Amino acid sequence: MLIGTIVKSNSHISYMCRVFGKLESAELPPPSAYSFGTFVTLEQVDGEGISLVGVIRDTFLINPQIDSLGPRLSSDRDLSVFSPDFLNEKGVLVDILVVGWLEGSEPHHGIPALSAQVGTRVETMRDAEVHSFHATQEQKFFAGYLPQLMARNDATVFSLLLTILDRLEPEFPDQSGVIGLLRNNLAWKSRVVPAG
Repeated sequence: MLIGTIVKSNSHISYMCRVFGKLESAELPPPSAYSFGTFVTLEQVDGEGISLVGVIRDTFLINPQIDSLGPRLSSDRDLSVFSPDFLNEKGVLVDILVVGWLEGSEPHHGIPALSAQVGTRVETMRDAEVHSFHATQEQKFFAGYLPQLMARNDATVFSLLLTILDRLEPEFPDQSGVIGLLRNNLAWKSRVVPAG
């Protein structure tokens, strides 16, 4: 499902996506389409045949009225008639952390050489696509981006990785021991590292 477009970047692998609002799409994405830990693709980089793969790691609400504490000259009902674009300034931004890319259908984990652009469309990945992104040719579980994410100085990374592992474990029943070991290690680090 198409959920929105890239509006800015925080770094080469961190992007802000504005979720489509009422005036931008006939079918509004439900909150479950852009929930924490959801895998997404950023549309192909022009002429390169490469789609970036990311995971949603944070959500921000936009409300321009927060800075206008004075009296309201128009109600929301009046604004919907005379200035509907003002109401559309309220919205949702999601922070996407790029964990790899697809070259055709071949998955790669890590930091891509290419970056997304402003206006790049963002789409949620189907379960089968998430599975194939994390499967080796032998259908073994692989998450080559784990060291990259664990090295980040980010308080939400452990929760994000635990959410990802919880989602992927049913997809790889033969690898449940490996995934369980990773989960236990991450759960331990999430309790110990913030204290140290």
